Amino acid sequence: MFKLTKEIILEYLSSIKEELNQDGIVEIGLFGSYAKDKADLASDIDIVICSSESFLKKFRGFESVIYLDDLRQKIMKHFKIQVDICDTFSMNEERKKNLLENAIYV
Repeated sequence: MFKLTKEIILEYLSSIKEELNQDGIVEIGLFGSYAKDKADLASDIDIVICSSESFLKKFRGFESVIYLDDLRQKIMKHFKIQVDICDTFSMNEERKKNLLENAIYV
């Protein structure tokens, strides 16, 4: 049986990073149970992104929500597992710091 690991997830994220950079996503990474090597059968994949001003200008309002949902669906389809995406752009500094120090970026 195929075992999903953080290395496999990070390799995939690395393969789509250039495309995301062109859209204004400056960082993408993994956090949560897969990043900590504590995932089980009920675990989902937790992705963190850092979007830029250019992303918000390119994808205004609801378009940004659609973009992130499309990205979530793309990753879900690839791994056939639930995915959550968190964008740090609008987070307060303390919460962002806590999340970022536990994330593994590609």
